[in-house]
Formats: sequence, C-alpha cells, structure tokens
Amino acid sequence: MGLKKKKDDRDLNDYPEDLKKEYLFLSNWIRELVQKYRDQILIKMIDVQSLQGVYKSLRYGVREYPTFIVNKKEKYTGKDKAWLDALLQEYLRSN
Repeated sequence: MGLKKKKDDRDLNDYPEDLKKEYLFLSNWIRELVQKYRDQILIKMIDVQSLQGVYKSLRYGVREYPTFIVNKKEKYTGKDKAWLDALLQEYLRSN
C-alpha cells in the first residue's frame, strides 16, 4: 500500500501545477462529500475522456468540468461547494 502511494505521488508530480491543484481540490471535495453524506448519496466519478465519459457528457449536455449530476436530473457545473451542498440537501429532502 505504501508503494502505491509513492507511485501515485510521483505520477501526480509529473503534471503541471494548475492540473495538480485542480486534482487536489476535486479529490478533497469528494472526500468531504463522502464524509458528510456517507451512505445517503452515491458518488460515481467518470473520466471525461473515457467512452462512458463522452456518452454522459453528450447525454447531459456537459461542456465544462467539474460537473455533478444529481438524481439523473439536476446538473451543477462549478466549484461552489455551498451551491452543490444546497442541491444535495434539496434532493435528500425530496426523497
């Protein structure tokens, strides 16, 4: 396990600084969501360059990232944690 972390760190360090910051911001945000909502929501991360990512982007009309799709209906694009949190809270209240 320690070896994998060292390899992942090396891989991350190979990227430009702006991409590293974006990756760290997004991964920390996902960890916060997992910790806050635990088993109330299901988070799926999809690589936008994969076949599934291209399909989902076309299906939901996504052109910017990060984008969050809530309950296959609501779409939020951006980095405003409070905005996404409000959207998730609304979804949880309605279910």
